[in-house]
Amino acid sequence: LMVFVLAFILSACSGRMVQLPTENAKTNQVPAWYLEHADTGKEGWIFRDGYYYAVAVAVSPDMEMSLKKAVLKAKAKITDRINGEMNNKTSINYTEKGAPESMTGVVESQDVIVNMIKQTVLRTYSVEKKLTMYNTDKNNYRSFVLMKISKKDVDGIIDLVEDKNNKK
Repeated sequence: LMVFVLAFILSACSGRMVQLPTENAKTNQVPAWYLEHADTGKEGWIFRDGYYYAVAVAVSPDMEMSLKKAVLKAKAKITDRINGEMNNKTSINYTEKGAPESMTGVVESQDVIVNMIKQTVLRTYSVEKKLTMYNTDKNNYRSFVLMKISKKDVDGIIDLVEDKNNKK
């Protein structure tokens, strides 16, 4: 009898599946924590150094890949704050075409902003919140993540980056 009860309990636990929330075009919802997150903050009165936060969202036909892409995008946001560099290039071209009596001028302009993130080690992050939804209309998964890393760890990463730059 004891073996039967134990086998029943184990089989009940092993077959447990979780139903993902679904989304479609009419009920496209975003978690409140995704929209209302802070970039930095403190949690409680014990942690004086505080945390850095980043949110991200990603879509994929594969559930695990959607979550992995969202985590990578959140890591990139935090790393960009630590070790990102901005470049901006503006170019304006003026060209004249046609006969000397009836020239037509054409102006083209382009403003290119490049955000480069140099190699940065980011190991001590944690995913604070996550939500994955299945889109029944598009047959894909959308994952939202909220990531955090302590200010102490960020300061350590900044020290490593500065040491690396000073050695160069």
